[in-house]
Amino acid sequence: MSILRSIDAAFSTTSVTLTTTSETVIIASPQLQCPKDISFVNVLARVQLTLGTGTTAVTPRIRRGNTTAGQLVGSAVSEAVKTAAGSTEPFELNVQEERDFQDYVQYCFTLQQTAATANGTALSAHLLIMTF
Repeated sequence: MSILRSIDAAFSTTSVTLTTTSETVIIASPQLQCPKDISFVNVLARVQLTLGTGTTAVTPRIRRGNTTAGQLVGSAVSEAVKTAAGSTEPFELNVQEERDFQDYVQYCFTLQQTAATANGTALSAHLLIMTF
């Protein structure tokens, strides 16, 4: 059985604008120190998103680091929206990975709208990182 070795979280109530169909960082974690041997990392993320006009789907992603250029962790799966433009929907993601011999890890949660003709707005976001 694995023992939780470190945990950190980021919370934001500051609105973040998603520019039409551009992938946008919603929230980034602080750098979390992890053991020097093999670490298993679990990342949980959640955001409330007000959809832009014309949005047909949203793709949530977890990336290493704090930019959209970071390596994708897990997969990028487009989720069809359930409500009309201007409505607010939750988007969640939970990914795990193994990181060998890392001093620190950092992750960010990004969203990308599909077919949007107007900006969306992320209203609040939560990001939790745990190493085992």
